[in-house]
Amino acid sequence: MPTPFHWSLMLGTLLIVPGVFLLVGGRHAAAALQHFPRSVWTGRLLAVLAWAGAGWAVWAMPLSFLDPFKRYLPLVVLVCIPLSWYWLDDLLACRAWGGILMLFPAPLLLVCRAHPSSWRLVLVGVAYLALIKGMIFMLYPWYVRRACHAAARSPALRLTGGAVSLLIGAGLIATGLLALR
Repeated sequence: MPTPFHWSLMLGTLLIVPGVFLLVGGRHAAAALQHFPRSVWTGRLLAVLAWAGAGWAVWAMPLSFLDPFKRYLPLVVLVCIPLSWYWLDDLLACRAWGGILMLFPAPLLLVCRAHPSSWRLVLVGVAYLALIKGMIFMLYPWYVRRACHAAARSPALRLTGGAVSLLIGAGLIATGLLALR
């Protein structure tokens, strides 16, 4: 089971990689930002990951009234995946990314609960920010599209976003290495 140390390294890396891409990607980064919100296959892949995560979250819930229905859960997930591809096809990548952002904090918060260092609160803050961003992405995917298109048009905005992502990722890795071992 991953510890807060592992989570800080994973999250830091997941923030550094796009940060570097935005900083050095130039036209490729702009094209990727322009294409992401309406990318069909990216949306479908992220939707599969989001539905698999949602199925796992429901399966792991210790709620006794769900026990009789848990055997149908794989079928429900398999039915929901193509339905979301069909009914939510517009801006599916943004919505699915929001779903993933809302799902990953649950195991992170469970791990951080028992850690003795007060630096764990950095990861708790990241988890809650991810939850808020995920809810916004799910409810208002056109804001994500607008932000991506604005960053694609403005090199200064794209470079600023890349630098912020890189710095936050490096800060999370430093927090993990120095305080959460």
